[in-house]
Amino acid sequence: MRDQRRYNLPRAYEVAAVFFGDNGEVPKYRHVAVHSRGQNRLAFHRQNQKILRVELYKGLMDHLASEAAIQGSKLRRIIILPSSFQGSSRAMQQNYQDAMGIVQKCGKPGLFITFTCNPRWKEIEEQLFPGQTSSDRPDLIARVFRLKLKQFIDDIVRNHIFGRTVAHLFVIEFQKRGLPHCHTLIILTNESKQRDSNSVDRIVSSEIPNADQNPQLYEIVKSHMIHGPCGVLNKNSPCMEDGKCTKEFPKEFRNETASNKDGYP
Repeated sequence: MRDQRRYNLPRAYEVAAVFFGDNGEVPKYRHVAVHSRGQNRLAFHRQNQKILRVELYKGLMDHLASEAAIQGSKLRRIIILPSSFQGSSRAMQQNYQDAMGIVQKCGKPGLFITFTCNPRWKEIEEQLFPGQTSSDRPDLIARVFRLKLKQFIDDIVRNHIFGRTVAHLFVIEFQKRGLPHCHTLIILTNESKQRDSNSVDRIVSSEIPNADQNPQLYEIVKSHMIHGPCGVLNKNSPCMEDGKCTKEFPKEFRNETASNKDGYP
């Protein structure tokens, strides 16, 4: 077997195909059919409504048929998507109930972290074809993001960079069908929870790093972690509403971390 690491790259140069025939020759005419991965799953639910016991929704069907008759339209066939279909309303509701069950069992989350995709990651830029940009390769974006997100979760859960964890929850979203980002909730043990300003400062700080002592970190913070400019300097900033920044910038400088009653930073 060849080196599997070669085939773990975000792109492949070799495609295997199987031709059906008696003599083993490559057919003269070939067709390549490509379909969405979710189509087979949708077809299963559409063709197996009886297994899903759709007849239990008869009252709902009668109501929809009545509403359609009032509007002078005809009710078409209704397909029920169960919670096993990712992205359906039932799946979203079930995930929410599961999350609330975890919180009820393990306690409230102590950390809320957003992990975002950077299109300038070297793992992405090195795999682009000449003339391509990251927006041309959503497959590459998704795969690199998934690998980095897995490492990020491992650092928290297995390597305990923030302390011992009891449970964690996360959801992945896409910015208008563009770059993905992940919202993560971390539930820590009682010994690892942040209860004062010193414990918070050990995890996060709003201080800009020293450019001479840590130039790489300084450039990262300057490029990705500074809000604005907005306000008088840029009244057309997306955060501006009625002449004010919706994120309440600029904020007053502080020498130390302080918490307030409502918890808003």
